[in-house]
Amino acid sequence: MHQHVDRTVVSADGTAIAVSDAGTGPTLVVVGGAFDHHGSPFLTGLTAGLRDRHRVVTYDRRGRGASGDTEPWTIGREVEDLAAVVASIEGPVTALGVCVGAGVVLHGLAGGVPLDAAVLWEPPYRASVDPHVDDVVFADVLDEHVAGGRRAHAVRAFLAHVLGVPMGQITALRLKGGLWRSLVVDAHVLSRDVRVLNGLAIPERVAAAVGVPVLVAAGGDGLEWMRRAARALVEAVPGSEYLEVPGQGHVPDPEAIGRLLARLATRTAARR
Repeated sequence: MHQHVDRTVVSADGTAIAVSDAGTGPTLVVVGGAFDHHGSPFLTGLTAGLRDRHRVVTYDRRGRGASGDTEPWTIGREVEDLAAVVASIEGPVTALGVCVGAGVVLHGLAGGVPLDAAVLWEPPYRASVDPHVDDVVFADVLDEHVAGGRRAHAVRAFLAHVLGVPMGQITALRLKGGLWRSLVVDAHVLSRDVRVLNGLAIPERVAAAVGVPVLVAAGGDGLEWMRRAARALVEAVPGSEYLEVPGQGHVPDPEAIGRLLARLATRTAARR
């Protein structure tokens, strides 16, 4: 039974959150990166690759895709959205957070969303950033770009500053008209992601509140600073484990994620 279901859940503040549900097996809720929502290539490929072994539940974060949006935005409301998605599912739920999505899942775990375990893939913190300084200045800059009608500027700045994408690659992206336009559509929510990521500093108090098995993983072919960030996050999350996955970059293959989930399931079962 591998039916695909699109449905809606209502968050605590009344915001409608668009959910997609596919496959059978242990439930995996996926929180993607800044530009991931229903129909984006990464989530589509991941769902196709995992649905034979997992019930894969994805959702559009508020302000993205088919989900609603309610002002003012707060991290707490993002946690309530994740909680509403998890509450709509019977039985145990594991979470996968990819890139910025790892920051959302981390806040969810600390905030008591009933998740059994989680895989966090390459959260783009900076291991070198002082965790005691909440730097949201860059988030304000992104807001100013969007308010001034400079959405492309906001996307370019986010890609360079948060994800470390070289300017040459950003220029190449801009030449892919349809793809670039799909990124610019989400310009208004990028400042939120910087705030989710605590101004890129590892949120030590949030991390310390996590009480379930967590694997923090990074690609062996990716950026060294992302591997450093993943190792630093493991230092902050009690009982978590770091794994470096050979042959993977910032966008992981479904097979690699499947192996991480199998390893996590073994750890979670041993803990029970």
